[in-house]
Amino acid sequence: MRRQRVAPIFTFLLSSILIFSALPASATGPTATSVPTISGTLAVGQTLTTSPGVWTPAPASYTYQWWSCSSQVLSTCSIISGATNATYTLTNSDGGNYFYAQVTALSAGGGTTANSAISGRVLTQPTVVVAPTITGSVLVGTTLTLSSGTWSGATSPAFSYQWQKCSSTDVSTCTNISGATSTGFTVTSAEVGSYLRGQVSVAANAFNLAGSTFSGLTSQISSEPITLSLPAITGLIAADEVLTATRGTFAAFPLPTFTQQWQVCTSTDITTCAPIDGATGLTYTVKESDVGKYFRIMVTASNNLGVKGSPSALTTVAVKTALPANTLAPAITGSPVDRQTLTLTLGTWSGVPTPTTAAQWQLCTDAAGANCSDISGATNATLKLTFADLGKYFRAKVTATNRIGVVSANSNLLGPVVAATKLDRAPSTFGFLQVGQEWIATPGIWSGALAPTYSYQWQRCADEKGATCTDIAGATKKEYTIQGADKGFYIRVKNWIADQTLPAYSEILAVKIAAKPELPKVEETAEPSAKPAPAKRITITCVKGKTTKRVTAANPKCPTGFKKK
Repeated sequence: MRRQRVAPIFTFLLSSILIFSALPASATGPTATSVPTISGTLAVGQTLTTSPGVWTPAPASYTYQWWSCSSQVLSTCSIISGATNATYTLTNSDGGNYFYAQVTALSAGGGTTANSAISGRVLTQPTVVVAPTITGSVLVGTTLTLSSGTWSGATSPAFSYQWQKCSSTDVSTCTNISGATSTGFTVTSAEVGSYLRGQVSVAANAFNLAGSTFSGLTSQISSEPITLSLPAITGLIAADEVLTATRGTFAAFPLPTFTQQWQVCTSTDITTCAPIDGATGLTYTVKESDVGKYFRIMVTASNNLGVKGSPSALTTVAVKTALPANTLAPAITGSPVDRQTLTLTLGTWSGVPTPTTAAQWQLCTDAAGANCSDISGATNATLKLTFADLGKYFRAKVTATNRIGVVSANSNLLGPVVAATKLDRAPSTFGFLQVGQEWIATPGIWSGALAPTYSYQWQRCADEKGATCTDIAGATKKEYTIQGADKGFYIRVKNWIADQTLPAYSEILAVKIAAKPELPKVEETAEPSAKPAPAKRITITCVKGKTTKRVTAANPKCPTGFKKK
């Protein structure tokens, strides 16, 4: 039920409409320097409050008495029996009246009485005496009429109306009908089977508050069946397929019973449609003999008020079933480069029923695709290549399936996969080719590398060509100290970027590793007459390609492979 709309209520602090002087009860009573005032809302059901005013000297206590007036003339006022508190709650009988409060200030010397001003008029609360009623026939297409009812406490009332539809006799199910705000309402199919009621509201004005009430409920709206939505057929229109129909929707009360009849048509002209013997359910299985024909279903709804038949739209023409067929081959796009993504389109397929498709990526060992195997779990539309795929080939197999059978087609083949990085400069090494000397590797330079992490492996070689080089166990750092086992061999470093490049090799210097030189023995003498003067040390500059090294010694020589500048 909609909450009634309350008209604006005016809260006031009464001023001196009619000022009364303090009336002394004795010569020695308190004197009012400010008379009592009334505050509150002047409406039935509200509470008014009086303040005692200001007195000199301050009184010991106060007594109160409320008066009711038929106008703002004092001679029309009468005492309200029992209304002796500082507050007074307005009742229905107070509607339309005026009020003032009388306050007596008491002290040891006596008492003095003062009156407030007379209030404004108290607004009344409209009350329905005879409820609104609905008249008319509860049938679709008829017009119902809502009366305003009879009201008390409403002065020159202005009425408004709102029709509601209820799904049951529980009024909590009632909702407003949009736009239905007149005394008359024409019943439509939207109200069939529902209950109706009307709301009548009284507007607030200067004399009364707002008020609202409802009529009783009508009986359920009756109607012969009215088609709201047509029946519909779903399913594949092909031999051996099952078609399913929905009845559509009807407005009817009492509730209708339904029958249905499938029809077959030799063309799209509905005059060629004829009933199919025994096809009276909501499903129908298409036969081989139906190929080339069309279908519809007729649904009939009936109750005690009438009968209504509604046909569905015609289906498309019935066709034969067929195996899936690939009409446009699947295709892979993208670059066969590590860290790139290949993308598969499934191609286009025909078949009745329409086939479903599934993809499977395959790894192939050659460009001819003669030896391909499925990649476990690779069934999405994309495949991300990695560095581990270098040199491999890829394709995708797409499989189409319907209830008639399964057909597969292969995509194009891409490969071999190449590295995304390019070696711009090979790694290099630097050091003395002697046992015990430390060699240092400078990593190669690759374009296309992402956040590179370099790896190293030092190798021992039996010749200068590199075919006989083998890894030195544990020598996997940037630096390597030549061991005794390396004597008589050549040395190089293998360098790569983890998961991004193939190994690159440094140059093999054409000098075999020599043994660690032995220091000459010094013969002891009893007492040398004098220490020899230290040899003078000089510095020379040695170069090898872009590498430069300075050597300082008494008799400096350039390292193997370097030339004096």
